[in-house]
Amino acid sequence: MTNPPSTSGDGPSGSRPAPVRWLETAELVLGALLLAMLLVLMLIQAGQRYVPGESWVWVGELARFGLVWLAFSLVGHLVGRDEHITLKLVDFVARGRAMRAVWIFANLVVAATCGLLVAAAADLVFAGGPQTTPVMGIPMAWTYVIPMAGLAVAVLRALANAILVPGPPAPGTPPPAPTDHEEPTR
Repeated sequence: MTNPPSTSGDGPSGSRPAPVRWLETAELVLGALLLAMLLVLMLIQAGQRYVPGESWVWVGELARFGLVWLAFSLVGHLVGRDEHITLKLVDFVARGRAMRAVWIFANLVVAATCGLLVAAAADLVFAGGPQTTPVMGIPMAWTYVIPMAGLAVAVLRALANAILVPGPPAPGTPPPAPTDHEEPTR
């Protein structure tokens, strides 16, 4: 028997629209794939220390880029779930309309900041020069695509928070428990 889905906007299957849930799933899948890639690359690097012969230098370079890509690919997910780095001091003091105003203002500041970062990343992607990565020879402009996309999603998620979400979760409340995607029993 499964638990009924949450009816609050905070739960994974709450009242958020289906596209937002699909976006969350895509973000988590991308993050998991990048994390798995990092694990494999690190294991290859560690194994190369004990095997005679030449090592693959590109493995270390790709691992470094992968770590940056992992961080930026999950920015939107963290913003959308209010799990990014924030100062929660106001959450303990403000209530009601004051809290809603602070919530909207904070999300608009996050959206504006990420929007400026998207513009900077877009400049690097679309006006990038002929520079390539040292070992793999990938155009540097390509390495900025994932951070640009992650920050663009963060802008959308922050704007959605400001418009659609009534406010942050109450201080001290645990994050919502994940629900399974089984069909309800009859």
